[in-house]
Amino acid sequence: MKKWSKILLVIGFLSAESLFAQVIWEKNQYKVHLQNNVLSLFYSQDKIVEISSFSFNFIPVDTIIVEEVFEDSLILKLRLAEKDGFHADFPSEINLKITQSENTFHFFTSHQTFNHITVCLKDQNEHYFGLIEKLYPGNLKNPDLRGNVVDVDVYGLGNLDYAENYASAYSAFFISSQGYGSFFDTFAKGKYKLGIGGITEIYHQTGTLDWYIFYGPTGEKIHSEYYRLIGKPKYIPIWACGPIFWRDQNNGGKDELLTDIQKFNELQIPLTACFIDRPYSNGAHEWSKMDFSDKFAEPEKWIKKINNDYRMQVMTWIGPLTFSDSDFPGLFPDSRNYIDLTNPMALAEFERRLASNQYAVGIKGHKMDRADEHFPLTADWYEPVTETEARNKYVYLYAKTIDKFLQNAHGRDNFNFARAAFHRSQPYLSALWGGDSRNNWYGMAGNMANAIRCGFMGFPVWGNDTGGYLGEGKIDELLYMRWLEWGVWNGMFEIKIDGAGGSGEDRPPWKYSEQLQQVFRNVCQFRMEMLPYIYSCANTSYKNGVLMKPLAYMYPDDENTYTVWDEFIFGSAFLIAPVFSADNERQIYLPQGNWIDYYEPNKEYSGPLTISQSIPLERIPVFIRQNSIYVSGQIYQGNSKTWAGNLNGKENLIIHLYPGEINENTQFTYVDYLDGDTEKTMTLQHQEGKILFSSPAIPIPSVVRVTCSEKPQKVFYGGKTATFNYDKQSKIAEIACPQNRSIQLEIRY
Repeated sequence: MKKWSKILLVIGFLSAESLFAQVIWEKNQYKVHLQNNVLSLFYSQDKIVEISSFSFNFIPVDTIIVEEVFEDSLILKLRLAEKDGFHADFPSEINLKITQSENTFHFFTSHQTFNHITVCLKDQNEHYFGLIEKLYPGNLKNPDLRGNVVDVDVYGLGNLDYAENYASAYSAFFISSQGYGSFFDTFAKGKYKLGIGGITEIYHQTGTLDWYIFYGPTGEKIHSEYYRLIGKPKYIPIWACGPIFWRDQNNGGKDELLTDIQKFNELQIPLTACFIDRPYSNGAHEWSKMDFSDKFAEPEKWIKKINNDYRMQVMTWIGPLTFSDSDFPGLFPDSRNYIDLTNPMALAEFERRLASNQYAVGIKGHKMDRADEHFPLTADWYEPVTETEARNKYVYLYAKTIDKFLQNAHGRDNFNFARAAFHRSQPYLSALWGGDSRNNWYGMAGNMANAIRCGFMGFPVWGNDTGGYLGEGKIDELLYMRWLEWGVWNGMFEIKIDGAGGSGEDRPPWKYSEQLQQVFRNVCQFRMEMLPYIYSCANTSYKNGVLMKPLAYMYPDDENTYTVWDEFIFGSAFLIAPVFSADNERQIYLPQGNWIDYYEPNKEYSGPLTISQSIPLERIPVFIRQNSIYVSGQIYQGNSKTWAGNLNGKENLIIHLYPGEINENTQFTYVDYLDGDTEKTMTLQHQEGKILFSSPAIPIPSVVRVTCSEKPQKVFYGGKTATFNYDKQSKIAEIACPQNRSIQLEIRY
């Protein structure tokens, strides 16, 4: 490390003594100030965060002295006010190391006597988002946690919640409207008091301060820093981006499953995957043997048929427990027999059963259930863990363990999604689903609010049980349509076609009207057309943020966005406003910028603006953000090959351009599934009198559709005049582009 001059060190010492604000460290535009034992982080002239105090075992630091300053870090001596009364070796002073890299500050210190660490931040009239998926406090859908106390600890009694059952994602991570993210890197349970009495208090029951501040100021930039620390979110295979269906109760076994698929085919409703929920196995709770029961006999045959005849993948339900079956090594001593995921013998047996019984016959992924409920907190682990960390770490290990099993069997061509999650799961968990929602308007709305909270926490792909989980299968047709119309814009689109435990009449589309069937078909066809966009967004979340972006995530300076739970930005181009009542009308808030009605492109709006719309049955409000790019087209087939024929040689890509104002520009990263998942940066610029677009070569024929207020005078492709078509009604100019040739377009008007 390069140590800075002694002059700066002297200044640093004076700062604590003189009680005047002093810059004690500076690099590029980042600075650390110290005044009256209060640390402040700055970016340029903007204060990011003000740290008013640190406490260890509830003993506050009363003096901060600068020890050493380096190019990328500094070491502060923290003097504690008194002993803690419990430990003879409780320190009178400790060193705190602050490191800065890219747009991240890291604070680290530890001592063997510490069990409780508290960081207090001065509240800058900011708003706080993240930490928890469930609708705490008070069943409120509002994602803004300002003024509330939040426990960060996986909750095992989700069945007692009112709006949703077992919405169980947690993270010691929040985003502030001040433009920063806070992450306390521990599995230990915590308590956050947010903007109360002028203070935000971060507390964890741990002996190590391992805390990060990420500067954005927008959500995607904050999460980009976060993922740089914890690792890239897990790769999402393209088949998992399409429509997925399932039943909760598979009484008819493989025959019922194959019949369902055939009926979807007869209705020409495209699908790419399905999954089989418990019960489907032998053993306790029809699961513990982790094989297929007689109802699903000869799995290698029917799974092969689904793969080959319908080009669909198959997944199964799993749980990290064996219920009443104790014939398994390394179980925690409890009536539900949770598996010790640190015990080598338990891990070997868990993988052996799944690999031989499931992966060997073609199972490609799992719905991961049950890690959150009834977990034995006081059990002794093979690798010891404190009680304060047990449930949170177990949820993380569950994701990491199953990811490893799947990777060993299938490489990265796998998908696992869970109800319970904790931070650092993102590299090992494909997606979250939002728990067991009620099958009514309240359940759907509650799940939307869950999705918004998960977005702030940095879980990139989220989905819900479209149609609801709790209750009987058959639901109101209007509710079903609205749920489908929202679900298609989820990160994961999975559709449940029966009731909880198979109760009541089931709800496959063939038991509804032709109108419902058409909506069902339309949303699934649309999902297939959007695969190039969804696949690209899902697999670039490490730098472009979560798929379902809350409005405050994108517009942190807009106070009107802080309480919005019923709208989101999908990727970066679309604003989605689902309908959560039978009224068929709603108000929609459009943030700053220009917005184009997706279905009626002649309607344009300039935000910030609130509008009211009457909503037709066949769609929900969708708007496209000006200065954006999205892609669509046919690049992958599931079961549609049975009625549409093979796609091979007929693939196509449509590149949609919505130029911004003059001198605005934007980019989109296209992950080219047909070219080895190469990331290709597409660039759109609007200059005086012309629109410029560039893209690396695409291996299939493509069409560029650019929105122009008037017919272009000329279009140039690679510097040469190109032909184009212009539709006056839609105001779209269309240019065909040959395959395997880089695209350089200039549209003059």
